[in-house]
Amino acid sequence: MATHFTQVNQEVHNYMTQDVPHSLHGNNSAQSIKARNRIFQLSSTSQSQTSGGLILFNIPCSNYSITRGSMAIRMRVTITGTALGAVADAAHAFGFSGPGLLVAAGLSTVPPLGSGYSVFSRATLYGANSAVIEACNYLNDNETLMLAHNSNASWLATDANVNMGVGAVFSTNAAFTSAQIDLVLPLPLSFFNSSTIDAPMYLLSAPLTLQLDLSSVARAIFSGGTAVITDYTVSQTYLVFQAVELPNAFIEAQRMAVKSSPFVMNLLNSMSVQVPASIMSSYSLGLNASSVRACFVLPSNVSAYATNTQLQYVRDTTEAGFTGAGTNAILFVDGNQVNSAIYDTPAMVFSQLKQALHHNQQGGMIYPSICNKATFLANYYAIGFDLTNFSDESTIFSGTPCTTLNLQLTGYGSGGASNNLYTIIVLYDVLIAIEENGTIQVKR
Repeated sequence: MATHFTQVNQEVHNYMTQDVPHSLHGNNSAQSIKARNRIFQLSSTSQSQTSGGLILFNIPCSNYSITRGSMAIRMRVTITGTALGAVADAAHAFGFSGPGLLVAAGLSTVPPLGSGYSVFSRATLYGANSAVIEACNYLNDNETLMLAHNSNASWLATDANVNMGVGAVFSTNAAFTSAQIDLVLPLPLSFFNSSTIDAPMYLLSAPLTLQLDLSSVARAIFSGGTAVITDYTVSQTYLVFQAVELPNAFIEAQRMAVKSSPFVMNLLNSMSVQVPASIMSSYSLGLNASSVRACFVLPSNVSAYATNTQLQYVRDTTEAGFTGAGTNAILFVDGNQVNSAIYDTPAMVFSQLKQALHHNQQGGMIYPSICNKATFLANYYAIGFDLTNFSDESTIFSGTPCTTLNLQLTGYGSGGASNNLYTIIVLYDVLIAIEENGTIQVKR
């Protein structure tokens, strides 16, 4: 016997009953509706853009859905400068900005975790009337965290190297004054990456607008002491995705259905801010979110970006004995302390980072980090707090309700300059409801 949350006693021992396992049944699944698959390629309305520019796409609404996980950005990045890879040494090194020990790759030397995402500082998806459906600030830091701690090393060295430019070498001209690389970057916005729902463009009344803000040269590109970077250009930019053209009868039925009940999608959004180390002893963020999933802190080694200073994520503390003396990281949600466990030693911080990424300690077996202890401390350091209550796709908003989130880091910021930049990333759930008139309401 057990007590339900309504305090009504219920029988729960259904394990005593018997049933035939599915493997002994024939397949009685229904057939899918008939549709036609197409690969779309939309050109940018912005043409070529240099550092600090904007890339815009208008995604039309029509009788199709966008297959989840198929949206990608096709583009060419061209760097101009002098002595670009003239010699395969650290002084002539250049490539996408990213952490890690410089490695020789072909005829050049590059940061191993630099990727095409470094050129994007922000991605924003707008609906009708310029309403923000989804935004990802400091996209470059977000993606570096995912590549370092939520990816597979062999995938990074192969597929990600070809498509995303992870640790990739640019093709240079004979004078070493220009270099280029072609990329196809998966678009990391959850509207197009739902685990269960394809984006229903057939229900919208107006096109979606995707805006990509380009980073400065200093944030996007790394160069050695001899190689000099003048600027970079993003050109030949297209939005590539798979669309399924749906039968008119199905579309009409769905449009009738939303007249009585809106079409609902649950998304995972992020809020990212960058602050100096000096205020991390107690820093508060106003969220007003119904479901916060996780919080991450990425301490960097720089107070300002520069092309000839490689960006690293470091354990920014003078506590070098790894005993945890005087070092801790505490998270408060609306005044309630989340972690009574002490985030002091590198092993403890790393284990809780993996917990925050996967909502369990074993997720790293499938998605291991690319670092060992030494490189975690000096190149790929991150602090994570898990705020997910239930990992269950049968329910939504399974995180922690939060009005104000407060971070208190003790002993951090003392290992480098007090104005070193720290990036804070908070993940939270969002519901979007597509109404009968084709507009989108956002609720968090």
